[in-house]
Amino acid sequence: MAALTVAICEDPWPAGSDQVGPGPDWRETLVPKGYGIADYRIGGKDQQVILTRVILF
Repeated sequence: MAALTVAICEDPWPAGSDQVGPGPDWRETLVPKGYGIADYRIGGKDQQVILTRVILF
């Protein structure tokens, strides 16, 4: 999870990520190696990334 968090903080729009919810600030991406899905929000003004939920399979 730490590596994924660092990766989306460096580039909050990684290849394969999708918009979820009503606005472009809410995103989801696959956890590397097929372990699950991570939902996160990008702060509009400061571009801060907040990991909101991780669903593991």
